[in-house]
Amino acid sequence: MSRNTLQKTLVAVSVGLLFGAYAQADATLPTVRAAIDRLAATSGATPNVSIHEATGGVSFVRAPKGGKLQAQASARSVGEVDKHNASQQFFRDHSGLFGIANVDTELSAATVQTDRQGFSHLTRKQVYHGLPVLGGELKSHFDAAGNLYSVNGSFIPGINVNPSPSFTAEQASKIALARVAASNAGKKISAGKPELMIYRQGLTQGISGDNHLVWQVEVGNGSDVREFVYVGAHSSKIVDQITGIHDGLNRRAYDGQGKLPPVPNYPNNPFWVEGQGLPTGVAEADNMLNASADIFNLFKNGFGRDSFDGKGATMHSIFNRGDACPNASWNGTYISFCPGTTTDDVTAHEWGHAYTQYTHGLIYSYQSGALNEAYSDIWGETVDRLNGRGGDTPDAARTNACVVNANAPKTEVEITAPAAIAGVKATGAAGFGPTSFILSGSVMGIGGLDPLACSALPANSLAGKIAFIDRGTCSFVIKVKNAQNAGATGVIIGNNTGSTAIIAPGGVDATITIPTLSVTQLDGTAIKEQLANGVTAKLSRTAGGATPAYNNVRWLVGEDSTAFGGAIRDMYSPTCYGNPGKVSDVQYACSAADNGGVHGNSGVPNHGYALLVDGGNYNGQTIAGIGLTKAAHLYYRAQSVYQGPSSGFAAHADALAASCKDLTGKPLNDLKTGNVSGDVITESDCAQVDKMALAVELRTAPTQCGFGPILKKSPPALCAAGTVTSLLSDNFEGGRRGGAKWLVSYAGVNPSFTPRNWSVISGLPGGRPGSAIISYHPNNQSCATNVNQAGAQYLDSPEVTVPADGLKLSFDHFVLTEPGFDGGNVQYSVNGAAWKVVPATAFVYNGYNAVLTSVADGNDDPLAGQPGFSGNDLSPIGTAAGGSWGRSIVDLSKLTGVATGAKVKLRFASGNDGCGAPLGWIVDDVNVYSCKP
Repeated sequence: MSRNTLQKTLVAVSVGLLFGAYAQADATLPTVRAAIDRLAATSGATPNVSIHEATGGVSFVRAPKGGKLQAQASARSVGEVDKHNASQQFFRDHSGLFGIANVDTELSAATVQTDRQGFSHLTRKQVYHGLPVLGGELKSHFDAAGNLYSVNGSFIPGINVNPSPSFTAEQASKIALARVAASNAGKKISAGKPELMIYRQGLTQGISGDNHLVWQVEVGNGSDVREFVYVGAHSSKIVDQITGIHDGLNRRAYDGQGKLPPVPNYPNNPFWVEGQGLPTGVAEADNMLNASADIFNLFKNGFGRDSFDGKGATMHSIFNRGDACPNASWNGTYISFCPGTTTDDVTAHEWGHAYTQYTHGLIYSYQSGALNEAYSDIWGETVDRLNGRGGDTPDAARTNACVVNANAPKTEVEITAPAAIAGVKATGAAGFGPTSFILSGSVMGIGGLDPLACSALPANSLAGKIAFIDRGTCSFVIKVKNAQNAGATGVIIGNNTGSTAIIAPGGVDATITIPTLSVTQLDGTAIKEQLANGVTAKLSRTAGGATPAYNNVRWLVGEDSTAFGGAIRDMYSPTCYGNPGKVSDVQYACSAADNGGVHGNSGVPNHGYALLVDGGNYNGQTIAGIGLTKAAHLYYRAQSVYQGPSSGFAAHADALAASCKDLTGKPLNDLKTGNVSGDVITESDCAQVDKMALAVELRTAPTQCGFGPILKKSPPALCAAGTVTSLLSDNFEGGRRGGAKWLVSYAGVNPSFTPRNWSVISGLPGGRPGSAIISYHPNNQSCATNVNQAGAQYLDSPEVTVPADGLKLSFDHFVLTEPGFDGGNVQYSVNGAAWKVVPATAFVYNGYNAVLTSVADGNDDPLAGQPGFSGNDLSPIGTAAGGSWGRSIVDLSKLTGVATGAKVKLRFASGNDGCGAPLGWIVDDVNVYSCKP
C-alpha cells in the first residue's frame, strides 16, 4: 500500500477528527504503530494521531472525547510541579512516538503557560548534546482538571552529527557577512553573535533531509536588512538563509523623511509618542497609529494579550520610509512603511508578524512561512472588518467569483490562435519600453544558434512578428533589443522556472520602443509547442484609473493602499490574484523562490479563514460560516497554544481542530469591547472547521511539487514493442564487476584526494538482495585544502556495436548524495571520440533530476555545472537513509553518431566536492540492449 493510500484510508477511519493515524512510510510504520498501540493500552482508549511529514514521528496525539492520555494517578496533576513530572513521565513512557532516545538529555526543562480556560501548556525544546535544534519542540497540554489530554510538536529523531565545530564562530560570521553583503552593496551591515545549533534540512518543506551542525548568524543593519544565515560548522558551506524581515498600548512613531535606512530620527527623535494628541495632521502617521491601536486592542480585549510580546512592549513604527518602495515590513524591532501603505489592514498585517514572532514563531520558509504570512493577512483583515475606517464599502457576501475593479490597469497576453492554447494568459509587464499599447500579430520563435536571443540576430529575421524568447543567460533588455533590431514588433518572454510563476522583466534601455510582456513557464512551453501550427497573439497594457473602483471589498488585502494601486491579495478567491485557494491548485508555488512561496501559498490558509468566517461552497464542501468572533478565537488559540516554529498546513489543521474542542461551550470575549460576547462555539462549528480543512486541502501534500523520491517506481517495459536482446548486461553478483570487463578510474582535484574507485558491495540499502556497484562519496566534514576530497570516479563499459534495431540502456540505481554539489551522470563515446554527457532528452524514464552547482558558485566537483542525479529522496522517509531504488531507461539511438555499426562505450561518472557527502551513487542490473522486432 502506498503512503498516500494508507494515509487516506486511516483518515477515513478517523473522519470525526480527521487525524491521519499511522500515516507514514513503510520503513518506520511498524515502530510508530507499536508506540501508538502501547499508548492506547496504557491510556485505555485509542488516541487520535497525526504523523509529521518530515520526521516520521508523531506530530499530534490527542485523547478521544472524554478521555486522557495517561490512565495512571499521575495523569491528574493539579500543581505545576505535578504537571512537569507528568509531562516528563509521558515522554519517557512513550518516547517511541517521537523517536526520542533519551528524554533527560534530548528535551529541555519545560516552560509553562496557563490560559483563560485554566488549561496549562508545557513546552520543551529539543536539544542535542546541549545544543538547540532549530524548530524542534514538544508541547504537552493539561485541562483545567489537571488531565494530560494532548501532546504535539516537532521532534527530529536520529540526529548523529559531530557536535564539536570544525570552524569557529568568527569564521562563520565572515562567511555570513560576505553572503549578505553581496546582495546589499553600500549598506553597513554587521553580524550578531553566532549560535551553534542543529539544522534539519527539509523540515519546513515537510520532507526528509540531512541534519547539520551549523552556526546561526543573524546579519543585518537594524533596519531594512535582517537575514539568518546557517553556516555549516564542519563544511563552512551555507546550508540555508532565511530572511528575518517579514514583508504588521504603547506606540511610538517616527518620520522616515523619505530616507534610506537607518532613518535619521530613529530611535532618539520620535515624531509622536503615546499620550500626545491625535490626529497629528499627517495622514500617513495617523493611519499607522490608529491601526496600531486597533490590533493592540484586538489582542488585548479579545484574547487578553498585552502587546506583541505579551508584556506590554512599545510598538515602534516608521512612516514615509524611502527604501524598497512600495512596501511595508516588520524587521524584528519595528514596522516601517513606504508612502501610501499605512492603511489599516497593511499596518495590522505587519504587527501580525510581531505577534507571530512572540507566539508560534513560525519559520519564514515554505508552509510554515506561508502560515506566517497568512496569519498577518488574517489579523489585518480582521482589524479591517472591525474598525469601521477606510474604504469598507461595498461589502457583501462573496461567491467564488473574482472581485472586479473597474479602474484596474490591464496587462495581458491573449493567444488568439490556435484554439488548443487560445485564451488570456497570466502576464507580467516589463519595466522598460512602452507602458500603454495594444498589439496584435503572429508569434515567431527565435530559432537558429541562439534561441535565447543573447547575441545579434539576422537582419529582418523577425520582421513584423511578435518574438517569443525564453528567459535565461543574458538580461531581458539585451534579448528585447536584439529582437527589436531584427524587426520584431513586440516580445513575449517565457519564464524558465516556477511552472506558474510570473516575472516582471526588469532592466533599463531607453532605446527599446517595442512592447514586452511575460508568461509563465507552463504557458510558454505550450506556446512553443504550437509555433509550427501558427500562433497569433494580442498584447495589451493600459494605465487604468488612479482610484480603484471595486464592486466588493470584502476579504481584499491592501485595497486602500494607493502605493500598491489597490488590492494585492483576495482571501476569499485567492486564485484571482494568482495565489492558490487549495493545495492542489496550479498556483501553488513549489520552488525555493520567495522563501518557498510564503506570500503566494498563504492563499491556502487565508482562504480557509475566509470560508470559516463567512461560509461558502468550495471543492465539494459546503461550509456554514461561524462568524468572525468564533473564528478569530480559534485561530489565536491555535497560534498561541498548539502551533510551533515548523508547523505546516497539516499541523495548522490539527491545531484548529484541537482549539475548537477546547473552546466548545466556553465564553468568548467580544473582539472589540473585551466583554463576554453572545457567541459560543458548538460541535457543529467544529464540524465546519473540519470541512474547511478538507475544502482547502490543509492535510493534502503538494504532490505537484515533486516532493517525492528522486526516482519514480513504475518503469515501463524495456521495449514498447519487440523483444529485449541484451548486448551487455551485468548484475554485479559474486563480489566482482561481472563479465562485462568494466574499466574503473578516478581523478582527484587536490593532492589530498584519497584514491577510490567504483567497487562492488553487498548488504544493499532498502533491503535489496544481492550485490551492486557503488561510487562512494566520503563524508569528509572539512573542505580545508589539506583534507579536501573533491574528485570523480568513472566506470567505463567495453565497446558495443550498434545493431540495426537501435540501442537502449537500462539500469537500477540508488541516489544519496549532497544536493547540488555531488552527483552522477551517464556519458558516451562513439568510435573512440571524446566523452559526452548523455542529454536529458535521451532518457525514456527517470532522467536527471538536477544540474550540479557551478564552479562559479563554489563547487569543486569535477562534474560541476553538468546535468545529473543529485540529492536524496524528498519523501518523508526514504526506504533507507533518505534514498530509494529506481530504474532509468535511455534511448541511446537518439544520441549523435549512434548509428548502425558504430562502436559505443558508456561511462557512469560520479563526482563529489570536497566535503559533506552522505553516501554516493549505487548502480545495479545494467543492461545495454536492442528491441528486436
